[in-house]
Amino acid sequence: MASETEVLVELGLTQNEAKLYLLMVKGGQMKASQLFLASGLQRRTVYDTLQQLEKKGLAGKAEVGGVQVFTPSPPSSLLSLLEEKRDSVEKILPSLSRIYESEGKTSVSVMYGLGGIKMVLEDVLSLRTDFCVYHGQLQLAEVLPKFFRIFNEKRSRLGIKARFMLLDIQTARERARSVPLADFKFIDPSTISAGVWWTYADRLVLFVMQKTPVVIFIKNADLATTFRKNFDNMFDSKTQIYRGDTGMKALLNMTLEHKETLFIGGSGQAPTRYSEYFEKIYTPAAMKKGHIWYNAAQRAILKTPAVKLPFHRIRVLPASMPWSPNVIWIFGNCVANVVWLPEPVAFLAEDPHIASAYRNYFRLLWRIAERR
Repeated sequence: MASETEVLVELGLTQNEAKLYLLMVKGGQMKASQLFLASGLQRRTVYDTLQQLEKKGLAGKAEVGGVQVFTPSPPSSLLSLLEEKRDSVEKILPSLSRIYESEGKTSVSVMYGLGGIKMVLEDVLSLRTDFCVYHGQLQLAEVLPKFFRIFNEKRSRLGIKARFMLLDIQTARERARSVPLADFKFIDPSTISAGVWWTYADRLVLFVMQKTPVVIFIKNADLATTFRKNFDNMFDSKTQIYRGDTGMKALLNMTLEHKETLFIGGSGQAPTRYSEYFEKIYTPAAMKKGHIWYNAAQRAILKTPAVKLPFHRIRVLPASMPWSPNVIWIFGNCVANVVWLPEPVAFLAEDPHIASAYRNYFRLLWRIAERR
């Protein structure tokens, strides 16, 4: 975190101005002689610096008992400096922006630290353009909580819309709830990476979210258009693939957002493979939410821990039906075909008509299945 002096210098004060202002804020009304001693600056330098603080409206002077004393302005007056800077920038911004935007050549710049991230967010607001985000977990809500919140408030007022394709993990879903004017789609979390792509207007930006963030900013209309078309195709797609244990747990978490999950051909694989996850996370959450499983299951399920789950309603399919590693999950408007290989894979389709058809099929199987 920057020191008080560093913040004041960033605001436009010199090192000496920041030093004397802070001394007066902490010491109150002070004589010039006191400031000489406390600051270690030469007499002439102190007087010159106090004069500059007066011009900036950050200090005043008065005669008290025949002695000249100096008093700091309230710290809230620092905000006026910030506004003056902003006003000055806004006056030249239109002409500079016209020059920058008219330049058709590709430009690439690499920035390090949080300043690069802030630049991109300010650029989105200044262009007042919708944007797309691919990958990541909304880490900006963690690394720049206040700045990101203000950014979202401003873009909401400006009507700037956003679309996010985020990794399907609980943290990302929780953060997404507080982001206004945005549509979300969650994707297979088994390919976790520090890279997050943003695209807007003719910009393509890669955020590398490591200890010191790296921002690669590319200005190229053709590249941005190509990326956005690919993003649109992925965002509008009704199918996704989830892989591995991380992907299966993401699907399980997704089911908890609905009142029930229907299974066709369940064999108890999930509770068997992920016993600790069920004990500590899934089962407590399901009980709290009142979520229920209805499973038209294979007979093999009777020998697994799945039968002990308190929210699990099981009926057993006829023994004549052959065993299969495929299990159909139905929840909300989603249907997942889960294949329990050594590394499991699931094919998820989100469509109300498909989900309705599978629900009807489930009801037929449920009626012929054997009660436990």
